[in-house]
Amino acid sequence: MATIRERKDAQGNKSFHVQIRLKGFPPQTKSFDSKTIAKQWAAQVETDLRAGRYMQRVEAERHTVRELIDKYRREVLLTRKPQREADQGPILDWWSNKLGAYSLAELTPALIGASRDELAATPTATGKPRAAATVVRSLATLSHVLSVAAKEWQWLEISPMPKVAKPRVNNERIRHLSDDERDRLLDAASQSANAYLYVIVVIAISTGMRYSELMHLRWRDITLREHEDDYGLVLLNQTKNGERRGIPLTGVALKEVRRLFAEHAKTRKGVFDPDALLFPSEAEPGQPVQIRKSWDTTLKRAGIENFRFHDLRHTTASYLAMGGATAPEIAEILGHKDLKMVKRYAHFGKDHIAKVLTRMSESRLGKETFVANEQRPSTDNVEIK
Repeated sequence: MATIRERKDAQGNKSFHVQIRLKGFPPQTKSFDSKTIAKQWAAQVETDLRAGRYMQRVEAERHTVRELIDKYRREVLLTRKPQREADQGPILDWWSNKLGAYSLAELTPALIGASRDELAATPTATGKPRAAATVVRSLATLSHVLSVAAKEWQWLEISPMPKVAKPRVNNERIRHLSDDERDRLLDAASQSANAYLYVIVVIAISTGMRYSELMHLRWRDITLREHEDDYGLVLLNQTKNGERRGIPLTGVALKEVRRLFAEHAKTRKGVFDPDALLFPSEAEPGQPVQIRKSWDTTLKRAGIENFRFHDLRHTTASYLAMGGATAPEIAEILGHKDLKMVKRYAHFGKDHIAKVLTRMSESRLGKETFVANEQRPSTDNVEIK
């Protein structure tokens, strides 16, 4: 129950001291200049205490956004997802600089929305307009921070992020290599000064792996069978969606990985190092090799325009669809949880769908062709009784 005591200071000014004692909760106290406001506060706090909301609000007032982000970086990002520090670290820094001084209790959807708009209006370091996808990724990073604060640490009652609108992202771009472009790209990559570029491109097209998945492959992730005709296996333990994924290695990709493995064993006098990267930097073996310059040079040499490394993944999906792979099969290979991501490639598989419909039609309706209307007996003058 709440107890309100009237007090006067040396100058005779009145204040009203509220103390709330409720079984199962620590005492709550606060002073007000108005008795009416003191009563309103007491009633609200008692209601919130019984509903389990008040202590979380106090916790939210006690911590700032910067404290939350620092704790998230230490205990979640660097501990559970260290491979994402390079991508998410700068995003966390931006939010910390922008909203770090606010307490979590002050973090409203309107405040986050205003920061979202400012980020969207800020050009990139190269002076180009900031892509909507970049803004969405920044919001997603902050959203996870706030979700952890609410669900695990009880610093928030609920996250304000569900009420923040996200920019619409156009993900309909599907740029894939034609057969001629593919041949030119592989030929140019084989002549690159970067010894790994050709292998990287071959594996990217053969498996549909993401750039980050490819570049962080270690030999412990690769299983090579004794017989050369058998397929190999890549086991990805850390993927974008957090699920493990196994991808078979076949054909040219398998042949190139076997060649790399032989070189790896030779340079180490037959000693296999499972923790070694497949594509290590010559200067820093513990880091992946940098391919940006050699990739750009290779594209120019091959005469290929408007093409990004990620489009190799689209190329894989497009080839799979053209070969008759189903949407679930493509999703499994690419590591998509949602089949909506795969529907963009559906038009590449129309030939396969046409064959499926043809088989159904022939099995149910037969192979006979119907007589054209003008060849059918006319019934216009037939009297129907």
